[in-house]
Amino acid sequence: MMKSSNSEVQFQLRKLITKYSDLFAYHQWPSEQERWSELVFALVTKTSHKPETEIRDIVEELDELGLLDVEELSKIPEVNGNVDYSYPFAKRIIDCLSESRITEEQTKKPGLTEEESRRSVSVMRDVAKSLIEHHDGKVQKYLRKYGQQMVDEIANNFTISAMKEKDMKYAFVYWLQNVLNMPLNLATPSVETFGKDLQIDSEDLVKEADKLDINIALLDDMIDQHM
Repeated sequence: MMKSSNSEVQFQLRKLITKYSDLFAYHQWPSEQERWSELVFALVTKTSHKPETEIRDIVEELDELGLLDVEELSKIPEVNGNVDYSYPFAKRIIDCLSESRITEEQTKKPGLTEEESRRSVSVMRDVAKSLIEHHDGKVQKYLRKYGQQMVDEIANNFTISAMKEKDMKYAFVYWLQNVLNMPLNLATPSVETFGKDLQIDSEDLVKEADKLDINIALLDDMIDQHM
């Protein structure tokens, strides 16, 4: 039997997002793009002296304008050992970071300084390049790597005599999903059945979810509801 095409799998995942969007309220990061945006926010707070509330608004605007795209950020070139700030994508970010904004009180607030804006672009570009080089451009893969390491080392840190190791690992993955929104796959019977219906194994299911930046912890919940 032939496997379902990637487009069919992604279509079914998008259907889950549409149908069970009410579950988003229980997940801090329904989209991994939001988690990446939060990392950018944390980095920019260290390149500027502006209040964090203003920086968050600016970063959210960058995200809405598509200016936090990891691949595009990583492609910003260098000139003489420095970031090419005249490169179109970099220039758009700098313009957005430095422009003045009107507050709800109708007062005008300046944006980041030219130096702060350039430093911010340099930082974003470097971390995006690192994500591309080491984690396929996906912040969730970075988190998953160390979340899985925690699960693999459970036996070294905890001894629960009344529980099988398999059950203990399941429980810890469930816990890490709940307390950290850790993007780990919980192999529930529903998830296994869902994968079989699409002729796709759990590893490929995670890959397709990553392409759509769906938080795996949320996907598990949506599939359980669906099944």
